[in-house]
Amino acid sequence: MGRGGKGKGQPREWAEVTKYDHFERDVKVCTPSSIPSEVEAAIKEAALLGVDFEWKSKCPIAVVSVVTQAEPPSVLLVRVHTAEDEPRKLPDFLEKHFRSMDVTKAIGGFWHPKRNDPRQLEETFGLKYEDLPGFVGLANMAKDKGLHETSLLGIAKHLGWNVKKDKELTTSDWEADELSEAQKQYAADDVWFTLQCYLKLKDYTPPPPALTVPKFIKLKDINPESKGVNVKVKCTRAAEPVEGAGVLKEAVCGDDTGCVTLSLRGEAAAAVCTLGSSLRVQNAHSKMIKGHIRLVIDQWAIVKTTPEPHEFEVNEKNDISATEYELVQE
Repeated sequence: MGRGGKGKGQPREWAEVTKYDHFERDVKVCTPSSIPSEVEAAIKEAALLGVDFEWKSKCPIAVVSVVTQAEPPSVLLVRVHTAEDEPRKLPDFLEKHFRSMDVTKAIGGFWHPKRNDPRQLEETFGLKYEDLPGFVGLANMAKDKGLHETSLLGIAKHLGWNVKKDKELTTSDWEADELSEAQKQYAADDVWFTLQCYLKLKDYTPPPPALTVPKFIKLKDINPESKGVNVKVKCTRAAEPVEGAGVLKEAVCGDDTGCVTLSLRGEAAAAVCTLGSSLRVQNAHSKMIKGHIRLVIDQWAIVKTTPEPHEFEVNEKNDISATEYELVQE
């Protein structure tokens, strides 16, 4: 055996290391009573905050993450960790901002009274959903902008960031005496990219839908079950009424591989089917009439004249509608 347990001559497998985007500035971890004065001042002045929470359901504990647009940026992790008999209280200035309509609070996920964060805020701190104006859910914004992804990871990826969310860290011990460096990075990334995604989504304009280029086929390829037929044809017999069929009219059109009878539903379709006209037919379908193919132009199909005449000569010898079919019973 060669090194690494591979058989002799077998190439070793290499995988590219995935690179993630991270918040790379200062992360301040504190309790409600030890928040640095300069950080408190920056938050008090902010009209926009990125906010995130790490909850622990088995006891009244939360890590409240906050970031502003101040330079240089820093993330504040407030460890709200109380015993059962102690009052559960956010720092006064934070609660005031949370209650303020004048301060926008960007938060991950959907902001809705039945979602986890609003429920936990009420259960833990007594803050009711209706008392918390100004919270904006990233998922709500993404949905309104037409994005399919509404998770922070999906939104960030759509906007050009590769953010890592480790499930082990999500469920890790947030009430430990000291947060690990990995926990700090996880919480900082969450709140930082929540704010950054909000700023980009606010001015985001979805790209226009990609135009679908229709695929055109030749008449020789039509069969009794054909649907969504797109063909370029010349009219060799103008539209004429079908006896006993009311407003239904028929015209004969062809390309260089054959010709077919068009079944026209509507005056607009019949009007363009004049002798010698070059036409574009889209989304037509086959219908069998007494064992013969008719190419139906109904309300879901299009027949229009083309800007330039088709250069081909119509092959009238191969009449698709002249061929008789019978249904084979299995």
